[in-house]
Amino acid sequence: MTRTNNGAHNAEPFERRDIDFRLLGPMPRFWLASDCHRTRFYDAMSLMFPEGERAFIEAVQLHREKIRDNPELQREAAEFVAQEALHTREHLRYNAQLAAQGLPVRALEARVAAQQAFARRFLPPSVRLAITACLEHFTAMFADQLLRSPDVFVDACDGVADLWRWHALEEIEHKAVAFDVFAAAVPGSFRRYVMRCTAMLAVTLIFSTPLWRMTFSLVRCDGRVRDLRGWMRLLRDQLISPGTLTRMTPRWFAWFAPGFHPWQHDNRDLIRKYRPRFDAMAKAGSNRDSGE
Repeated sequence: MTRTNNGAHNAEPFERRDIDFRLLGPMPRFWLASDCHRTRFYDAMSLMFPEGERAFIEAVQLHREKIRDNPELQREAAEFVAQEALHTREHLRYNAQLAAQGLPVRALEARVAAQQAFARRFLPPSVRLAITACLEHFTAMFADQLLRSPDVFVDACDGVADLWRWHALEEIEHKAVAFDVFAAAVPGSFRRYVMRCTAMLAVTLIFSTPLWRMTFSLVRCDGRVRDLRGWMRLLRDQLISPGTLTRMTPRWFAWFAPGFHPWQHDNRDLIRKYRPRFDAMAKAGSNRDSGE
């Protein structure tokens, strides 16, 4: 682990992996254990990602000039942008498959777009960057749980599960980039602390409330709203076993420590475990595209 010029901890170097997940086969309607509610929870998250990741890219790029004296952070910011752009592409393809199932993808994506348009219009760039750092922490916490628990994708379609694991791996790899750009670009440690704590409280609602509302909308389209057992399975899955959301709680509270940095939670073991698989998939795709 190295230090940047601003004193932040970073993991080992990372780079983009251009993988076309369409080549892994079609996505079944209920790809996670043939379960409507559990599947639609992740599908709802996918609907939030393209607009959200575009906003992340914008927030970091708006501050690139302020990190020009830190070549290492500049390089990481460039790879962050590249990874997020590929995530956007793959989730747009994922969402197109949901639209083909007859789900109201455009209407739900429009809700997220409206939220981002509001932020662009009314929030200053520094606040948008603080929100980005918070959401990157959120996605990194969730990614850690996806990769750490083998039970999350038990009986899932392999291709879709691989897409989520690839995305999770890269969210862990670049989890500190927006935070480090925020630390370098926004002056005043006390100001930054107040901004990021306030932003996290807001982000918790901004991220969680639409996610559950969109899950409900998707389940309603499947005609399963009154399936209480399905809802109980989803809640058990997220809150009890494997308890993905519940297990995130200590990392959520860690954010509010004055000296917090994302790499204080050193989960490079997950990077080392999953990187070889997805590096190989990216290389195979590159070789195929070049005709080797």
